[in-house]
Amino acid sequence: MARILLIDDDLEFAAFLQVSLEQQGHRADRLENPLRASALLSQSGYDVVLLDNRMPGMSGIEFLAALEQREITVPVILMTGDPTSDTAIQAMNLGAFDYVVKPLEMDELVEELGPLIAKAEEIVRLTREHVRLPGDTAPGDGPELLGNSRPMQEVYKLIGRLARSNAPVLILGETGTGKELVARAIHGNSPRRNRPFVAMNCTALNENLLDDELFGHEPRSFSGAGDKLRKGRFEHAHGGTLFLDEIGDMPPMLQAKLLRVLENNEVVRIGGNDSIKVDVRVVSATHRDLDAQIASGDFRPDLLFRINGLTIQLPTLRERGLGDLKLLVDHLLARAAQKSGCAAPALQEEAWQALRRHPWPGNVRELQHVVRRAVLVCRGTQIGPADLELRTAPAGASSAGPEGDARGHLASAVKAAVAAGQDDLHQALHDALDAELLRAVLAECDGNQVWAARRLGMSRNGLRARMRALGLV
Repeated sequence: MARILLIDDDLEFAAFLQVSLEQQGHRADRLENPLRASALLSQSGYDVVLLDNRMPGMSGIEFLAALEQREITVPVILMTGDPTSDTAIQAMNLGAFDYVVKPLEMDELVEELGPLIAKAEEIVRLTREHVRLPGDTAPGDGPELLGNSRPMQEVYKLIGRLARSNAPVLILGETGTGKELVARAIHGNSPRRNRPFVAMNCTALNENLLDDELFGHEPRSFSGAGDKLRKGRFEHAHGGTLFLDEIGDMPPMLQAKLLRVLENNEVVRIGGNDSIKVDVRVVSATHRDLDAQIASGDFRPDLLFRINGLTIQLPTLRERGLGDLKLLVDHLLARAAQKSGCAAPALQEEAWQALRRHPWPGNVRELQHVVRRAVLVCRGTQIGPADLELRTAPAGASSAGPEGDARGHLASAVKAAVAAGQDDLHQALHDALDAELLRAVLAECDGNQVWAARRLGMSRNGLRARMRALGLV
């Protein structure tokens, strides 16, 4: 059953269509004035809109344009008596789900609308429910895409530029930086926003189950497959976006299969022989160095070329500065308090200083965990340092100020470099740590090089020269 809004100023026609739809089990509401519909759609969860084109005050085409401007996303099927291509092209360009030419007989129209309504309802369901596996982030579980820092402003700009393209996008960033949130933002601002967003974590299952989840299987195609056909994630995402999280961990055999799908836009289910056309925009993400993965033979270079049409590099929480940290903490405190049904506790100054000093290896996801736990365990109306569960620094590091944090980072970097057999550690680590220092100070100063140079105890020209030497400009 679909919840349908029928907008048509022909009262007799609309009444007949409403009855016919309700006889099929749908719930249909009628409006004769499209000017009232925008407010209603922004408040009510309709699955599909049936829209007449020629109405006084506002045409169906004008109504579609108004929906797009107000960013109201609902599948709209335009019903028109005008069979010309201009109307069809206009409607589809403005985001209409489909259009039908009104036939002379009502039965013919109802028969034509039936499969379109069913398809629209399925897309809405997939979009709302979010198909996911264990390990995926459920909608509403994570923090919103927040941040006013310069690095995040650059991310927002990239999302805006890339959203309307159909090119594949690769999102790079450390664990917990919000890669799925960015993928959702790309989808939500794209022409595909009324179609499904399907997420898949490539580390969640073993190779065989991952194969089945991505591509589906035919009945009785293997032991335990059962008697029913099973569609894979590509088919569920048809017309929309498929988000492949942690693609750097995908097994080699599936990399080859994925490459064929991206090249041909076709999938073959396990146990099947027929190719199934799919229209899917693929957005991938990983915290791994894919160039290093290629060098070690763990990732295919031709697959990287396919998924890396456009790239977004997400900043770490360390790079985003104290302004973003405070914004996120306040937001997460309010959200955690709302879920627990109590007033948001205040953060003691000592607790805030502990959050400031922490290196946040788990980024925003780690921050989310720390804040949630603090809200649950704190007694009274304030969160103190003892309520914060922060990861301990490496052996030999001190938590007393930036020097202790630097020693912790250095110890970790040395351990990783030695394990990798790297030579010339002095210069390599000196440059790496210097680059991190400059990035961090610039982020704290909102990119102002004069302020950053003053904080670093050097001239602006000296800062610029060092940035050029380290490849930061």
